[in-house]
Amino acid sequence: MEDSAFIVEAIAGVILFAVGVRLLKLAARTSGRHERLLGSHLALAGISYAFYSIPLMGDVGSLFTPLTFAGRVVFTISICFLLEFTRAVFRSNDAWAGWLVCALALSLVAGVGISSIQGDWEGYTVSSPWFWCEWLGYTLAPLWVGVEGILAYQGARKRVRLDLCDPIVANRYLLWGLFGIFQVVCSLIIVPMYAGYEANQYFTLGTDVALGIFEILAAATTWLAFFAPAFYCNWIAKGSSSASAEKGT
Repeated sequence: MEDSAFIVEAIAGVILFAVGVRLLKLAARTSGRHERLLGSHLALAGISYAFYSIPLMGDVGSLFTPLTFAGRVVFTISICFLLEFTRAVFRSNDAWAGWLVCALALSLVAGVGISSIQGDWEGYTVSSPWFWCEWLGYTLAPLWVGVEGILAYQGARKRVRLDLCDPIVANRYLLWGLFGIFQVVCSLIIVPMYAGYEANQYFTLGTDVALGIFEILAAATTWLAFFAPAFYCNWIAKGSSSASAEKGT
């Protein structure tokens, strides 16, 4: 196992935490519920990354299990915020969305709680059915994000052509959809990664690196989506203007 692979995860956590804190500050100024939900998710996800990464970057002795378990608990809470954010933004009038939030939150809590009672505090036991209960919760949540983000982007792109939507907003939907997709890929990588750990008590380099790459990609999309630098916004706006001009000629 390479410690540097988990340093990348820690960097991704810092990015998520920073974006989350900025959204929470924005929510405090505007009383925005959506910003508060999303900021809570990202900030807590960043904290959970730290809990997971610290034991893997150095010898922490008896603190390995407590830190890893803390990461699981904090991440579970963060996913609950993500679920409610997705429902509130995209499906606030659909009853099924509320039931989906409850079902996935229950799946997460049951997976973490029961597996821990059975002695799997770290959550690395792929052979346990409760691992899969937890896994479904934190995999289907970003899958929902990805689907809703891409669908919203498709609709917004049509409105951009009619000058009814800001291209930056449309791009934000795209980036948010990509965030969900990248997070799903992370969940898929975790399966062989944890299976190898269960069998050999160490993480293989290939899965370490792959997970780090997609975690950084996911974190970067949140930064670009909500606090993009001026050059990026100008590039998106210019590209939209050029496309509109070509269509008009």
